[in-house]
Amino acid sequence: FAPNNNVTRQEITAMLVRTLKAAMPNIDTKAEFKTKFQDEKDIGSWAVESVKFMNANDIIKGTEVNGVSYILPKGNTTREQAIAMSLRTFNKFGK
Repeated sequence: FAPNNNVTRQEITAMLVRTLKAAMPNIDTKAEFKTKFQDEKDIGSWAVESVKFMNANDIIKGTEVNGVSYILPKGNTTREQAIAMSLRTFNKFGK
């Protein structure tokens, strides 16, 4: 636990999925990517399911550079991105 460290994009997806699983124990988090990402192989094995689920549900969308999509799993999450992903998660599943 490192509360003063930056949070990566794969870490925040895992945190949000774990939160959903705690609140909704029967939620099925198996999913496939909506988008083909050039850097999918860079996602940690522990985070693949969470990143796929969050992408399939339009919570995390990735970045496009010159027509190529990247998920940037080890990139830091900005405060704005964290707020946006949290809000999207709440709006999608908070009913």
